[in-house]
Amino acid sequence: MSTMDKIAIQNLELISKLGENIDEYQLVIDNHLIKKSEDKNYEGIFNLKELEYPIFFSFHQILNTIRYSNLYKIEGYRTKELIDLMDESIERIVSILEKTENDPYNSSLCSIIDDIDDKFIVLRERALTCSFWKTFETLNDYLDTFSEALIEGGKYLYTTKRFEEFFEDDEDTDNEDEDNETGELNPNLVYDIYKKDN
Repeated sequence: MSTMDKIAIQNLELISKLGENIDEYQLVIDNHLIKKSEDKNYEGIFNLKELEYPIFFSFHQILNTIRYSNLYKIEGYRTKELIDLMDESIERIVSILEKTENDPYNSSLCSIIDDIDDKFIVLRERALTCSFWKTFETLNDYLDTFSEALIEGGKYLYTTKRFEEFFEDDEDTDNEDEDNETGELNPNLVYDIYKKDN
């Protein structure tokens, strides 16, 4: 499984387990990774602006992995469990947004969560209901995988062009044995056979 999926799931696990008191979060943001500080004296300032990218990354990574993968488990989670994890994380982020309405980046993160929630609802409906669309998508994904395997396999098979190049070298060596005067191939061999008959 990809490292990006692992990071995204760890981020969502951390977000879903955050408590009600924002002052106790002690989050450390490192690009797209969210960690909890191990230092008890750490007094990190909770900032919605810093949370925007890791939240955006985490949800879109999982949404895309579920959509474009036929795996039944991703990092030990089944699709339904990932959907439940995303649902819990969205609820926790909405709860945080309600408590930080005065933050200047509140509306920006609200827009991101609204967009993620719209995509999440579509994904949940497709994943949890058996429909023609889901069957079509699964078959289409299998067909794409099979086509890619055939294309990859073609690299190791002789194609017409490579086959001709292989035999061009043999033709050149045959032409070296051609007699310039008579145009015969390997005139010595023909002469030896003629000599034995007489």
